[in-house]
Amino acid sequence: MSEQQGTNVGRDRGTGDSLHTVWPARSHRVLFLFLVFAGFLPSTLHAQQKTLRIEAGGRTTTVSAVTAAGGNGFPATALVNLGAALIPTPGGLRSVVFGDTLEFWIGSPFFRARGSAWPLSAAVAAAGADVLLPAQFFSEWLPAHFERARWAGGVLTISGPVALPVVAGTGAAKAKRVVVIDPGHGGPDDGKIGPNGLREKDATLSVSRKLARILEQRGYEVHLTRTTDTLVALADRPRLANRWKNGRPAALFVSIHMNSTATSPRTARGFETFFLSDARTEDERRVAEMENSAVQYEDGDNASLSEADLVLHGVLNDYFVRASSDLADAVQSGIGEAHNGPDRGVKRAGFRVLVGALMPAVLAEIAFISHPAEAKLIATSAFQDKVARSLADAITGFFDSHEHLWTGLQ
Repeated sequence: MSEQQGTNVGRDRGTGDSLHTVWPARSHRVLFLFLVFAGFLPSTLHAQQKTLRIEAGGRTTTVSAVTAAGGNGFPATALVNLGAALIPTPGGLRSVVFGDTLEFWIGSPFFRARGSAWPLSAAVAAAGADVLLPAQFFSEWLPAHFERARWAGGVLTISGPVALPVVAGTGAAKAKRVVVIDPGHGGPDDGKIGPNGLREKDATLSVSRKLARILEQRGYEVHLTRTTDTLVALADRPRLANRWKNGRPAALFVSIHMNSTATSPRTARGFETFFLSDARTEDERRVAEMENSAVQYEDGDNASLSEADLVLHGVLNDYFVRASSDLADAVQSGIGEAHNGPDRGVKRAGFRVLVGALMPAVLAEIAFISHPAEAKLIATSAFQDKVARSLADAITGFFDSHEHLWTGLQ
């Protein structure tokens, strides 16, 4: 393994400072241009490669380039084919490659390895839940710093044994999928009550049980935050989810609710799905306040948390926001397969029940229990069955399309 010296512009990781602290955005750009003209940046500043081939552990993998608003490159998850581990961090990604820790920051044209900061031919970018690395990192930096890596003819070849991840779609991979279902409300907290007398807490529990049965039949490990008419504190629900996750990467959290409005109960209809972030509209704040009001039934000081506290509390980083947004898209589409009412879209707000969940987490408002026709629909077993099946399909689709996120975190 060569010991080429890097440009030591960063601080030690122990200080907790990132390159964004050491180098302002303008300094990044100035240094980047200087390195380009001085010839220090690699030669791969020419046209972006379309595909990346990796030969490792007796297997050939072809990875396609991805173009996103922040730039383009190859998903960092391609590193799992080298036997690397991927660890999401606030604002970026950490990867352990052949025993060395590499740290990347979204928006930065540098990364850290071996105590030094190294230049990239383009800034690290984000595409959904993926972190994109420039082709130069794979074609030039890796072969220059690891004797096991060789680049020739457009192929990155890794010599020696490689601990490859479980292949997506195998029984072993699916057995590691964990789904935590959170039936909203419970116990003295009825939630909202429909004009037909249907209590939200009963409807959410019924749908959640049906969903759990379907997922269990598909081989998932499923947990419910409550299985009976009991009160579980909002803050305890993500804590339970994290305990059941038990360090395994392939896990997600879905909180089931029914919407309601007092101002337009005969006109407000449809379904919407939320993920945890700053509320942008009055309607998003209204729903968050409605669901967060369940703290009145709890002991303790949870009610003192402001919306800003909720968004900043615990581990809420770019990785989980992006992954939760993707999950919300999948769940919203799934509900749309069962509900013919208005699609109110994916939204964001500060829900207490989602704070601190160390996994993709969403809150689904399946229908308006305050609307007479929808309350009647929610009460039917046929609708509940259809929603549960559609949600199960959405969850499966999310896992399948994001399998590369889990395989690098074994």
